[in-house]
Amino acid sequence: MLKKRLSRRAFLGSSTAVGGAAILAACGGAQTGAMPAEEMPAKQEEEAKAEMAPKEEPVQLIYLSRDSASTTEKVRAYFDTYEAETPNVTIELQNLASVGEAETKLKVAAAAGVPIDFLRCSWGSYLDLAEAEVLSPLDDFFKRDGLVPTEIFTPATLTQWLDKGTLWGMPGSGNCDALLMNKQLLDTAGLDAPSADPADASWTMDKFLEYGKAMTQGDQQFGHTGGVSAFNVSGIATGTYFGEFCWNVEEERGNMDHPVFIEALQYWRDLRDKHQVVPNADQSAALRGEQHIWQTGKVGFHITNGYKPAVEFEVIGAALPYTGEAPNKSGRAWYPAILMGVGEKVDHAWNVLKWMMSGENSVGYTLAVNHTISPVAAVSTLPAERLKAETGYDSVAHANQSAYSGPAGWGLLRYTTWGEWRTEIKPVYDEFNAGNMTAEEYGRAATDLLNAIIIQE
Repeated sequence: MLKKRLSRRAFLGSSTAVGGAAILAACGGAQTGAMPAEEMPAKQEEEAKAEMAPKEEPVQLIYLSRDSASTTEKVRAYFDTYEAETPNVTIELQNLASVGEAETKLKVAAAAGVPIDFLRCSWGSYLDLAEAEVLSPLDDFFKRDGLVPTEIFTPATLTQWLDKGTLWGMPGSGNCDALLMNKQLLDTAGLDAPSADPADASWTMDKFLEYGKAMTQGDQQFGHTGGVSAFNVSGIATGTYFGEFCWNVEEERGNMDHPVFIEALQYWRDLRDKHQVVPNADQSAALRGEQHIWQTGKVGFHITNGYKPAVEFEVIGAALPYTGEAPNKSGRAWYPAILMGVGEKVDHAWNVLKWMMSGENSVGYTLAVNHTISPVAAVSTLPAERLKAETGYDSVAHANQSAYSGPAGWGLLRYTTWGEWRTEIKPVYDEFNAGNMTAEEYGRAATDLLNAIIIQE
């Protein structure tokens, strides 16, 4: 692809030179000499200067990701704009099917002396890549150009990509949990829609339960679909609704045995087992048939990060409920980042990242990867507002919540041992969900495993 583009550019360049000489000869320029500068038309003067300017060497950058074909097509169109603005640079997209393949390719390419320039890391774990020295830390690039990450990006977007003070990734896009509501069920129950402002302290977990009960009618209609977060692996998001995270980033230790976190685990199980505002497995299967239970119109609330299956009823958005010390910490946000490789082209790669940070370009990339929130503070809600105007999907509540919610995994996902903990804890969580363990027993077991597996000295 690069060869074809360069050949075409080379052809155009040579044809311009030949054509210019022919025109001069036809006008007698070969005998009389060049036109004096003060008499040369402005357009010709500009063309002459451009012709004399040194030609920039062509550069090809490689962008590695793990995206769908439709997303890749939109990202291709997005980078076409950069190429048009920077004619000597081309960006080749390479898409792999799995995380393992992408990480392996990055390491192998660096070892072979042809490193990948960008990696879109949408899965979280990256410290093994930093240790393998196939990533470039970004701090010096920001400092060199007088840029301050915390002045450009909303703070929560950086948490996942910071390790011991070093920034390894530029947050590129984002999504966030929020609450979808079936307006018809709210109206029928005589309930006012809760606010889309996460700072509204009246929208508490007790209120959420009260609303859920009001919209529940036996096994025919329920208050809530049951989800806690788009990323609630083995209950790690439950505590956020009461102000506690599963992992203490500063002290690098588990926190699921905190008394408040244990109360949160109990709260979400009680919604189904005690209060019955969430359908059990049998009730859910009977109600939904072959469709998502939210599509039935028989459930009042659905927590989602933007997933909105087609429905035949009016849906409105709200902030997540919260009980705890302000600010609202409920749910999670997720900000995949662009990690920069190593090699001789890092300055060119950095120029692309700077271009992506500008407001309009950040919005464009966010929409290209099918997200709703820009990590750039000045335009964070703009993708959601555009989606609402263009498609009717109101994701503004997601954008509002993103200013408050912590990052998915709350620091855990950066560790390469995250997957090991996830595997080990699942059967334990299944026992808790089945009612065979107390919330306190589960919280302690989960924390013990976190402390034993995540940090391995």
